[in-house]
Amino acid sequence: METFVSKIDLEDPPGRFEAFHERFSERFKTKTRDVGDKAMDYLLGGLHLDKKFTITNIPEVVDDTNNQRLHHFISESLWRKEPVIERLQEDASSLIGGEDTALVVDGVSFPKQGEKSVGVARQWCGNLGKVENCQVGVFLGLATPNGERMLIDERLCLPEEWVEDKERREEAGVPEDIEFKTKPEFALEMIKEAKENDVEFGWVNADSLYDRSSSFRENLDEEDVKYMVDIPMDTKLWLAEEIASQSEIDEPPKRADELEKTLDPNQKKEVEIRETKRGKLESEVTALRVHTNRNDHPSDKEKWLLIRRDKNKDETKYFLSNAPPETSLHKLVKMSATRYWIERAIEGGKGEVGMGDYEVRKWRGWHHHMTMTMLAMLLLLEMKIGLGDKCPDLAVQDVRDILQRTLPKRKVTEDDFRKLLEEKIKRRKSARKSRHRKNKNSSGGASRAWTSAPSRAVTWTWCWSMTRRSTNEGKTGSTSLTWLSVTTQKKRNTLSYSPE
Repeated sequence: METFVSKIDLEDPPGRFEAFHERFSERFKTKTRDVGDKAMDYLLGGLHLDKKFTITNIPEVVDDTNNQRLHHFISESLWRKEPVIERLQEDASSLIGGEDTALVVDGVSFPKQGEKSVGVARQWCGNLGKVENCQVGVFLGLATPNGERMLIDERLCLPEEWVEDKERREEAGVPEDIEFKTKPEFALEMIKEAKENDVEFGWVNADSLYDRSSSFRENLDEEDVKYMVDIPMDTKLWLAEEIASQSEIDEPPKRADELEKTLDPNQKKEVEIRETKRGKLESEVTALRVHTNRNDHPSDKEKWLLIRRDKNKDETKYFLSNAPPETSLHKLVKMSATRYWIERAIEGGKGEVGMGDYEVRKWRGWHHHMTMTMLAMLLLLEMKIGLGDKCPDLAVQDVRDILQRTLPKRKVTEDDFRKLLEEKIKRRKSARKSRHRKNKNSSGGASRAWTSAPSRAVTWTWCWSMTRRSTNEGKTGSTSLTWLSVTTQKKRNTLSYSPE
């Protein structure tokens, strides 16, 4: 089909944005205030900004707002995320919900410096592939086999060290009733709420992290929810045909990868997964009826074991599903491939609407920002689907380009620029004074004689940490400060001093 976007199509987005505003504005009312306009300012800023999405940058592109109002809206205002997410889920379900749609659970990590941001700790950081200082969230998404997707709920993981630290909790504004929960517990909580909000979906997808808790699958079974869950290759299973033919179970269960080795080549089928930039993604797949291992005994109910090896990849994936026995192999494969789209949704959230570019440290601010991120994703998805008949190849990035072109944007005059610049300088000076006070308080007011390693003139900016080291040379102590050089473009230079 020929791609065609008319002049009328490009005149329509401002009206769509206004209707979107009216639909959600009621959800941003508190007992004393209506902050719906601030919500739309925040949303509009996120859509317009090409550089890093920060509260500081929004007034450059949005009229009649400032940093103080926006910061209060996202960090301090008492609007609740739950009513917003309830309406968001209703609208997302209307757009892409259905029997072929999956609820997908996935974790998202946000690397952070320091120890003040709520929930930050040295823990596994998925996007860096290592243990690092970060925050971790669990997100629930809605995705279709043909790639329509968006995020519809979230939870922030609080490590046990945070849950048990009353002082840190109070400083970060963590509510008193918040307790430690595992990722599978968060996932089940969000799935249950999505069902209560009448989100239409056919099954649940999750990676192998959630399968490590057998209670996750058991709970979904009890709720009569179909699932397709990644499992580790060492998961112990019995073939259903072997159990049916024996009055007593003599043989121990086999690992999933061991079962794969026993397959006859004729049991493997080639199935097309989806179209990619490099062509069709095809897989070699096998589906077997199995019993899971429960306390060294076979489970009562049979499950599907799906073994999938994508062509041109050296990795075999294993999935477990409680789908009915009559489910086709093609359907099982489609179910196994849906989680890919939520990974793309997370990438889009970070790349298109500033999901990871937040300047908040406290509990309320984190949840408010993530809620606004999901709201932006809903707006983009609505517009993409709305223009889909005329332009089926339209991508989310294209929709954002259209909105940037057509939505109101502040025209920064010379006087506006001067005021914005003055505000930035004032904030920078205030932050510098605050750091100086903290450094002075932590040092106990000792006088210092400084010596600088570089001999040329250099502009310096404070870095966040100071490390003290003692020497064995007499009683004189020495301290090393890490600085960041602006003019020389070097990451580290060292200045030392000796207490007088």
